Amino acid sequence: MLMNLTNKNYGEKGMKTIRKHEQNVWIDTISLIGMIILIVTGILLKYKLQPGSHGDELWGFSRHQWGDFHFWVAIFMVVAISLHLLLHIPWIKQAVYPKNNAHNKERAFFFSIGFGLLLIASFLVLIGTVTQH
Repeated sequence: MLMNLTNKNYGEKGMKTIRKHEQNVWIDTISLIGMIILIVTGILLKYKLQPGSHGDELWGFSRHQWGDFHFWVAIFMVVAISLHLLLHIPWIKQAVYPKNNAHNKERAFFFSIGFGLLLIASFLVLIGTVTQH
């Protein structure tokens, strides 16, 4: 049966669909693994290696080292989610900016404004001033 699937003539568009599906499966699987790691390390940092644990370690890693690992997994997740969104640009464009319809154009306008404000608010955190108490 596997031989039949590999020898089947899918045509150019069919092969692109198969490759895109495989890409989605890989990216989604890797994202799921990253999400599980992020959840587990977050719970670990919140409940097992709490602030003030003063030198406590788990598997030879301190709270700060686990925090660094948690941070880099989060960065990895941002990349994986970005790739996922890039693979779905046609669907996103169709959902947000549908064909000529006044109601849909209004929805697309408000979505664009909301998304832009969300991006601006997200980056304001990075330029904020840190104060010490």
